[in-house]
Amino acid sequence: MLLELLDDHGHVQLRQRIAGAGAVCRIGRSLACDVVVDDPFVAPEHALLTLREDGRVYVQDLATRNGIRIDGQLIDPDGGRIIAGGEVRVGRTRLRLRTAEAPLAPEQPFRRDFLRQHRTKLAVAGLLLCALFAAFLQWTLAPEQLAARVLIAELLALAGLAIWVAAWSLVARLTVGAWRVRIHLAIAALCVGLWAWGYWLYGMAAFATQWRWLGAVMVMLAGVVALLATALHLRHATNFGPLPSVVLAVLATLLCYGVWWLVELQVDPRTVNRVQLGARIYPPSLRVAPSMDAGDYFLDAAALKREANRNRQESLLENPILDVEE
Repeated sequence: MLLELLDDHGHVQLRQRIAGAGAVCRIGRSLACDVVVDDPFVAPEHALLTLREDGRVYVQDLATRNGIRIDGQLIDPDGGRIIAGGEVRVGRTRLRLRTAEAPLAPEQPFRRDFLRQHRTKLAVAGLLLCALFAAFLQWTLAPEQLAARVLIAELLALAGLAIWVAAWSLVARLTVGAWRVRIHLAIAALCVGLWAWGYWLYGMAAFATQWRWLGAVMVMLAGVVALLATALHLRHATNFGPLPSVVLAVLATLLCYGVWWLVELQVDPRTVNRVQLGARIYPPSLRVAPSMDAGDYFLDAAALKREANRNRQESLLENPILDVEE
């Protein structure tokens, strides 16, 4: 039989092979045991594993308080259990037992998903998107102070990405035992880059078309990008499968939208640039007047000029302008 001691992430800490019918393996905190575990919830001599002639293992509880669980089920402390393999839990310690009688899964092809395979290129592409948008935005706002403003914008963008990536990398380190910095950097940078350039394109399209429904479409697309980014973060930072990752990403996105909506309810009424849209006002019916001939137009202009000159002369006669020398 092969006995493997696992850590909290499922990684093997100790591997011990025991051969021969009748061979035993004692598990506990005592130094007299064959497998010594550092677990306060384990008895000094907790479990006894005996290899039988048929290749299976007899697991026996040595009169402990917390008992022994095999694949999540508590075994009978008096009768024990005969198994061909599985996960044995003593206290909070996990051990994986495998014998020659345990069936082996077929060999699986080694495949890496697109994100793992191209994580470095995707991270560089996302950083370039963020850097280019920060420089472009500062160029449109203040081109006369471009160098200083671009430097500040780039540093702020990098600081925000660093906090984002550090948080998810820490979750991955605590959960799966690996930092996976490049994967989380690629996800975060691409998400921010798509948000930034998508918002700029939305502003251009909304200004050019004046379609009000573009705002709802923009919010929906931003939510889809956030959902995908959160699902990918969860997929690579935890041991969750695809379906739990998507469900948790949907719940997280809805929670963020709810918080954003509540903040908008408090902030929007206090905004000085807020415009309250009322009922639409349509122009009255138009009346078409006949057009004026060019000759008539110039005759009217000449008459207006003569009238203006006459009024000016009368004003000068009533109030003459005198040159007074001091």
